[in-house]
Amino acid sequence: MPPTSSTMTDLTAEETLKFMGGLWKLNRRIKQSVQPLIAEQYGLDIRKYFILQNIRHGRVYPKQIAENLDMPSTLLSRYLDGLHTQGLIERQIDPHDSRRTLLSVTPAGQTAVEGCTQLIGEVSRARLQYLPPQKLAALLDAMRTLEDLTADQPSPDQLKPEQETP
Repeated sequence: MPPTSSTMTDLTAEETLKFMGGLWKLNRRIKQSVQPLIAEQYGLDIRKYFILQNIRHGRVYPKQIAENLDMPSTLLSRYLDGLHTQGLIERQIDPHDSRRTLLSVTPAGQTAVEGCTQLIGEVSRARLQYLPPQKLAALLDAMRTLEDLTADQPSPDQLKPEQETP
């Protein structure tokens, strides 16, 4: 159920821009810090890392991954080809539906994901260590809430507050 106008925080255009800009800058800076490390040590980029994570977390069909990462299937296919060539994933015909391909992470892929996760954690902790514990807890709680909101992929109309009838 979408929030009503009485429960929503009214954000000004400036606050919205600050929120979006802050997320974008943080994402870019962490990516710029992490990308060279995971490329050098594991031959991966951030997208390949997230694809491997999706497979590890039970999204074993390309369509599931494309939907979860909001990635065009043609682009995902290229990344899957690369991961397969690198020996980080395996492809098998689904025994229940021969039209579908099942994906799995190889032991080498598992090692790469675990190493990347550790590197990303170190870079993230280096940035987040400056937040007091209460603010960090509030940030993580807000991120979980925002992630939950995106899980349902509401349409723009659903995001609008309900109009009160006169």
